[in-house]
Amino acid sequence: MLHRSTYAALPGLQLDRTLAHPLHRQLYDALRLLILRGQLSAGERLPPTRTLCAELDISRSTVVTAITQLTHEGYLEGTPGRGTFIAQALPDSMLTTATPVNPALANTRLPRQIALSPRGQMLIQDQSPVHAEVRIFQPGLPETDQFPMTVWQRIITRILKDHRQADLQYNSAAGYLPLREAITDHVRLTRGVICTPEQVIITTGMQQAVFLTAQLLMQPNDKVLIENPGYMGARAALWGAGAQLVPVPVDQDGMDVSAGIALEPAAKLAYISPSHQYPVGGTLTLARRMQLLEWADQANSMLIEDDYDSEFRYKGHPLASLQSLDQNQRVVYIGTFSKTLFPGLRLGYAIVPPALSHAFAVARNNIDRGSEWLSQLALNAFIREGHFVRHIRRMRTLYAQRQQVLIEALQTDCAPWISVEPAPAGLHLLGRFKVDLDAEAVFNALLDVGISAPPLSRYSITPLARDGLVFGYAAVDEGTIRASVKKIRKVLE
Repeated sequence: MLHRSTYAALPGLQLDRTLAHPLHRQLYDALRLLILRGQLSAGERLPPTRTLCAELDISRSTVVTAITQLTHEGYLEGTPGRGTFIAQALPDSMLTTATPVNPALANTRLPRQIALSPRGQMLIQDQSPVHAEVRIFQPGLPETDQFPMTVWQRIITRILKDHRQADLQYNSAAGYLPLREAITDHVRLTRGVICTPEQVIITTGMQQAVFLTAQLLMQPNDKVLIENPGYMGARAALWGAGAQLVPVPVDQDGMDVSAGIALEPAAKLAYISPSHQYPVGGTLTLARRMQLLEWADQANSMLIEDDYDSEFRYKGHPLASLQSLDQNQRVVYIGTFSKTLFPGLRLGYAIVPPALSHAFAVARNNIDRGSEWLSQLALNAFIREGHFVRHIRRMRTLYAQRQQVLIEALQTDCAPWISVEPAPAGLHLLGRFKVDLDAEAVFNALLDVGISAPPLSRYSITPLARDGLVFGYAAVDEGTIRASVKKIRKVLE
């Protein structure tokens, strides 16, 4: 390796004794910057330490400390008896990659020697589009402008001020126990769910709850009954776990349980949203609930009950949860705060049979050690201080008004093309086509005017006899609803 015998010049190298930054760190930063800028090139020799000490009026230990650190990091090379030189290969250059010849083609496909595993292929089987930009009528979005952010911020500030050292350490992967206790009380009062805090597993949203349940309770290629049309997030989570999905038709009373049992009597799991079927609507009747529970016990199968929006019911009272009717530990009950509070709060929960609570907690620990702790503490305080119930009451009234405005607007402006009926609960409304329309073409044309109302067919694994559009109205104010429906009319015309 060749080194230059002359000393390198050190242009602009100055140290400032008025700064709190230590002198050795200033010297380290200055030399490193000169090297990275190319003002000191590979193979150049640094002046001897005594020369640097004299020129900069600093101690030898300061110089030695900086040079030693740069040598350890690979910026400098020391040769006994000859001096210190700029390294031939810099560590920073090793951390960068060459620019592709054609950047537009970069990362479009894996190199031939790299391939996704079968499980990896399953995880990306469902590639439903996700809009980075929130659009009008996009389903699944609650109203966030009305969220009491001042209250939430005050709770966060209080927690940070009063935190204990233990709060900063690893905690139970099953979740913050006081929050699990608060959830236990809430679902017992509102949904009749029978459980103890030990059965509550905090998850990063509903989809993780479905994915975790599938990973623990089924083998790859096991058959799973799923509502059709049904929630795309659950479909993706189950496919990702290796399930073979068996689409079961739905009607005004939810999943057709008899049809599902006839299609696959030995299915390992069944996923249902009995309180308010997504996205068609409908509430699973008591007779169907009991039939489903009886089948699960006889077939040694498990049921995933997705109770995603039962807080927002506008007419009548919901039937008791499936879990509350279960006498044989066959139901995993899941819920989420993403729709009741705000989507960025990635907290949900699974309420599992007592015999499975330990396995779920261990599995959660092995996956990611549990959910973020500060949000759990804040949510616990938000619930216990009564803010959660008050927010739900306000939003229930607001969403009922917005649904009525949407129905009236669609009936006024889009009656020749779309039929719509009131929904007793939820954050979305299904509009069915009255004439033969290309749903994908309508959807894409609506995107061009800032509206995202997905076709019903996107929620279905099998072809549908009658398509339509799913309108998420909760996050859209009344004026925007009316104006947007007029845009829809123009597209349909």
